[in-house]
Amino acid sequence: MANAAAYSSINGANLRRPSLFDALGEFRVPLEATVSLWSAITGEWPAVEPAQRKIVMLIPGFMAGDSSLIPVANFLHRRGHRTIFGGIVSNSDCPRDTVRNLTSRLVQARERFGQRIAIIGQSLGGVYARELARMHPDAAERVITLGSPLRQPRDAANVAVQAVARSMAMLRGRSDGCLSESCRCGMMMNDIAPIGVPITVIYSRSDGVVHWQSCIDHTRSRTVENVEIPGSHCGMGMNIAAYRIIAERLARPRRPIEAKSRVASN
Repeated sequence: MANAAAYSSINGANLRRPSLFDALGEFRVPLEATVSLWSAITGEWPAVEPAQRKIVMLIPGFMAGDSSLIPVANFLHRRGHRTIFGGIVSNSDCPRDTVRNLTSRLVQARERFGQRIAIIGQSLGGVYARELARMHPDAAERVITLGSPLRQPRDAANVAVQAVARSMAMLRGRSDGCLSESCRCGMMMNDIAPIGVPITVIYSRSDGVVHWQSCIDHTRSRTVENVEIPGSHCGMGMNIAAYRIIAERLARPRRPIEAKSRVASN
C-alpha cells in the first residue's frame, strides 16, 4: 500500500507534472508490448475456476478508443474471462455524456449476464470506472485503474496532454466549457471511493503523461489498494506487471450479494 504521506504536499499550488525524462520514457511502449505478449503466452498464471470467471468492462484512456485495449481483452480471454467494451471511438467527449453512455452499458451487462461486472479503466477510463462503481455499486464487481489521475488530472498532466485537451475544446466551440479549464464535470469524480467495491489502483513512478502522485488513492478506504509497477503511462494496457495484478485480482471469488447489501446499509 502506498504511504498517504507521500501525497500530503499535492495540492493546487504544489502539484507537479511528469519530468522530461519520464515523458521521453513513453517511447518504451513497443518494448513493453513485446515483453508482455511473450510473457502472456508463455507465463504461468493463476487458475480461474469456471464459476469464478468474470465479465470485464474495458474503458480506454483520453483520446484513445476501445481498440487500444484489445491486448488486455485478448489476455483476459486466455484466462477464461469475457470482455465488453465501452463503445468508445475516441475518449474525448464530455465526461457527463461519456459516463451516461457507460452507465447504460454497465447496467445492461449486469442484467444480461446476471452477475456484477468487473471494470478496468486506463488513465481517464479509470476515472470513469470509479464513478460507475460509485453510482452503481450493485453492478460493479471490482475496479482496476491503470495510471488513472485521481486528483486534479489536468494539472497533473504534461503540457502536451493539456494542449490537446484545449484544442479539442476549441474544435467543439467550447473553449470555456467542455474539456477546458473551466470545466468541472468529471474533474472531481474520485474524491469519494465507491462503497463496498474493491478497487486496485495501479500506478508507475516513471509515468510520463500524468504525475504518479496524482494516481494514488488517498481516501483511506479499506476496500482500496495502491500498487506500484514499473512502466510507462501509455503502456499500462500492455504491461506484464499490470497483467499479473489483473489476473490475480480477477481470479478472486465474487463478492456475495448479501455482503454487499450489508455494506450499503451502513
